[in-house]
Amino acid sequence: MKFVVEHISKNSGRLGYLVHNESGKRYKTPLLLQVTKGGSIPYLSRDVFDRVTQDEQVLLLSLATMDHMSEALMESKAAGINRLSTYIGFKDYLTFLTIRDPCEITPSRLNDKNMVPLFTRRGKIALTAQKYMDLVEIFKPDIYQSLNDADTNWQSAKKRVQKSVERTQQFMNYCCERQQQSPILKDAFLFAPVVGGYNAQARSQSIRHIKTKSQCSGYIFEGFHNYGLTACEVSCDQLIPIVEHCIKELDFEKPRMLPGAYTPLVMLELINLGVDMFDSSYAYCAAINFKALVFTYNKQKQVSEARAEGPFIDITDECLKEEFVPLLEDCSCLACQQHTRAYIHHLYKTSELLGPILLMIHNLHHMMDFFATIRSTLLTNNLNGLIQLIKYQSGDKQVDYCITANTKVIKKEGLGKGFVNTKS
Repeated sequence: MKFVVEHISKNSGRLGYLVHNESGKRYKTPLLLQVTKGGSIPYLSRDVFDRVTQDEQVLLLSLATMDHMSEALMESKAAGINRLSTYIGFKDYLTFLTIRDPCEITPSRLNDKNMVPLFTRRGKIALTAQKYMDLVEIFKPDIYQSLNDADTNWQSAKKRVQKSVERTQQFMNYCCERQQQSPILKDAFLFAPVVGGYNAQARSQSIRHIKTKSQCSGYIFEGFHNYGLTACEVSCDQLIPIVEHCIKELDFEKPRMLPGAYTPLVMLELINLGVDMFDSSYAYCAAINFKALVFTYNKQKQVSEARAEGPFIDITDECLKEEFVPLLEDCSCLACQQHTRAYIHHLYKTSELLGPILLMIHNLHHMMDFFATIRSTLLTNNLNGLIQLIKYQSGDKQVDYCITANTKVIKKEGLGKGFVNTKS
């Protein structure tokens, strides 16, 4: 595995690609990683996902949703299945293993000296550095992150931030040593976590420690939020100065990733700084809260109607029951080609599982097409024009892209469980 910077925009931002050494396949950046739960794209079977896109993707696998699969994985390797992507039904896809599920809020203030709490379907598990690396060797992903204490946000006290940095350094020391000694992980990419909350000095301390570790092949920014919808609430004014400060101190030739459900406007501002990788949790969070993404990113289209309608459609709105038009005009996704807003609103009202499936199909298609547009825009050195277009639709207010939780939510277990009336 290696990362190549292919083009640097005159305004800012960069184009590149990840290349897999064995297959030679390239994955263009800025890249949208596909969030999974238990190794599956949420609400979509493999056959349905193939109708969303024919391009091979990089899968984001979170240990929080896959820890229970470790024993089965060990048995499958004895049966000759050596790749994690093959085991979960996505043969030859690249896999990126993270600790936390970016789609769900991670409880805070439950840390201990030598462990990180992992919140799974079986409850809280104490994850030590040794236990974590044992699991990484079982899963054997193409890319993984070092264990870290990322329990910080914009409200965190200076003492909590400093503790996060020190404990992350301790964990990284073990993970890097284990990476160096492990024949199983010799070809894996290790992403070093850059922590330190919103404290520039603490972030610099974290980066200085990372630079002493030759095993690190990339960077992953942690500790800006508690995942889930909290990532939508992070503003550009809070985030951009810290990320810009960090990027100036990081090695240029290594990829940078920010996990979480950031809004499209924040993603564009981060790409403008030189961030390379994100995940699709924003599309998922929108789908489970009955939002269909409709923001315009094609400068050839008229945006006046899009601004009036907003960046997304609220499927719970009663006014949709007589709108017999697609979720988004000119959208080529399966949901828009076959179904109407009125029908998907009906699915919501009757608690049919097809509702979130169609929303997930549309939202994923929309976000992948958005990232394809970002790459083509970077190539023509016009990313600032795209940023202004996205800002125009919200009247320069990022909050318009924030997803609000609905009272009626989908059970987290996913397929086969339908909707439930509960508080989000």
